[in-house]
Parts: sequence; structure tokens; C-alpha cells
Amino acid sequence: MIRIKAVDAQNLLDVCQLKTSQNHLCRGRSCCNAVSIAEAKYCPELHPNAVYHNNTLIGFFMYQRPENHADTAAIRRFMIDSRFQQKGLAEKALEHILRGLKIQGVRKVDVVIGIADEEAKQLYLSFGFAVTEKTGQDEYCCTLDF
Repeated sequence: MIRIKAVDAQNLLDVCQLKTSQNHLCRGRSCCNAVSIAEAKYCPELHPNAVYHNNTLIGFFMYQRPENHADTAAIRRFMIDSRFQQKGLAEKALEHILRGLKIQGVRKVDVVIGIADEEAKQLYLSFGFAVTEKTGQDEYCCTLDF
């Protein structure tokens, strides 16, 4: 069973220790959960969350939801720890995340994916996301409308 919980004092250090098997880049710099959580501290539109499966921490995701566009969200970070990859948990977690956003009134979800990240592209496309624009030389935006 997938469960989402806000990053808090009890899970902060554990979330920061999660690692992926790939070296992910976020807009040209190495991306880690600690940087994302620090970013959220200074931007109230960012919401960092821990992803659990059967009470075991397996991943992290952070979304942005602007106050003036409450029906729109952007997934800024989504990762599953390397120990839990290739087990279908990314699909289960993303399904749970999208369901939760929809319940909150979100009607449109965006995500930026690196062009070289074919695995992420296939994951998002399998949920109905469509490639909407190329945002730079090495990434593009995908959008899902509920």
C-alpha cells in the first residue's frame, strides 16, 4: 500500500539519504532531496513529500502549486530509491500522487523530463501525459489534463 506523508522532523534525514541509480540533473545541477527540501523552505508553493510502501520509506516527490493557479500543479521532483526500483513501485506511487492531486482540485499537472530519460518519459506517457513543448536543449515538458 502506498502512502504519502509530508517531509517532517521525523523523516527528514531518511528522505535526504534516498538515492537513485541514475545521476539526475535538475536544470544543469545535481539534484538531491536535501536541496529540494531546502528550496521548499523558502518557497511556500513547493510541497515536499515522502513516499512509503507498507510503512517503508521508498521515495520522495515534491510538487509546486501556485496559489493563484490552484487548479494546476507541477511535479518538480519524483524519485524512488534504487533499492526499490524495478518493482512496479514508481507506477503505484505516481498513480497515488496523481489521485491525491486530483482530489485536491488539480485539473492539470506538468512535469519537466530530461530528453535522455527515456524511462521517465515512458512512465509519464503511460499515465496519459503528453509531450507539450521542448523547454531547452535537453528537456521537455509533459502535461496531463484531468
